[in-house]
Amino acid sequence: MKLAIAVNKIREHKEENFSIICDLVAEASKNDAELILFPETALTGLVNTDSPEKDLDLGETISGEFIEKLSMISKDLNIWIALGIFERENKTLYDTAILISPEKDIVLKHRRTDPGWHSPNAPADIYKEGSGFEAVETPFGRATFLICGELFHDDALEAVKKLNPDLLLIPMARSAYKIDDVQQWWDTEEKWFYVERAAKTGANCLFANCLGDGVLEDSFGGAMAVDKNGKIIAELPLHQQGILYVDMNHGG
Repeated sequence: MKLAIAVNKIREHKEENFSIICDLVAEASKNDAELILFPETALTGLVNTDSPEKDLDLGETISGEFIEKLSMISKDLNIWIALGIFERENKTLYDTAILISPEKDIVLKHRRTDPGWHSPNAPADIYKEGSGFEAVETPFGRATFLICGELFHDDALEAVKKLNPDLLLIPMARSAYKIDDVQQWWDTEEKWFYVERAAKTGANCLFANCLGDGVLEDSFGGAMAVDKNGKIIAELPLHQQGILYVDMNHGG
């Protein structure tokens, strides 16, 4: 099965980001991909400030305009879409990932369970975390999410492993500060921690990292596919918008 991992460069306005996301979905569909994964907070970037007045405006409801349109695009192009969003539910905000099916709209929603996406000073009644993990059966096998820093929490990793997934979707918004050559640091050091952790799940894994513009958002981008044995089978270089394609079956 041909899967796609997309990295969209974050712009200032959600409308711009949504337009880019739609273009990348169309490109992936044209190239016969059956699923496309976008990064954490793909509509805005991880630009929350711990100011409720500002950050609640970043949020999208699950039944909101952008998600409704993505569901329609999924149906029209017959492609599964996975992406991260700031989810707004009334006056609360979550770091959420959703999986959209061409036939059934949203079939999986995961709220990040660790608070690493906001500061410890963020109001706890507004900035909230999820409480567990679920999986769903798809044409690509049993699929589930881990969002960015969850990968490094043993309890989260163990919970996902118990779900016995075939496909683990990992949207990220990873930044690097005070590092001159981020690509070299990533290639020689950092990415191997991610690969090692992901391999513990026994699943094929897709990583999509947010790409900031260096002003609004500092994430460095990059995409990676890792098989269930912990072998990297495809990568997209850092700091560039684009799509990584990979052929990946249930067995590896």
